[in-house]
Amino acid sequence: MKVKRILRFYYCADSLERAFDNLILKIASSYDGSGFDSADRLCRIIGEKSELAALWDYLDGIISRLPEDDGAALEEYARLRCGIKRLSCEQIKRLRRAVIKFKRRARRLDSFKKGIELAGKYYCLMSV
Repeated sequence: MKVKRILRFYYCADSLERAFDNLILKIASSYDGSGFDSADRLCRIIGEKSELAALWDYLDGIISRLPEDDGAALEEYARLRCGIKRLSCEQIKRLRRAVIKFKRRARRLDSFKKGIELAGKYYCLMSV
């Protein structure tokens, strides 16, 4: 998964959490006669939510230690709807520096492979 998507997941996780909570509430409130199917779906959804929470905690540990201007640059980059070619040279340099600092500090990102796959799976639910 690309860095921009990972950063967008970090900065837009609130909307994804709301979607998960609504889905959990919908499954829990619907009764189809046998509760086993609903319970199985609930456990799967809660497990996915906990995987995403672990990924978010790891990203938060990295981004919270960056200087404020780098964190702001990463958030700006994550929320861009277009590429960086439309920005000025100084803005591009600032964003690239912040992304490189983030990538250097996120060395254990491969150990959160399942969380990254889930973030890609639910990417459409994240609102900018």
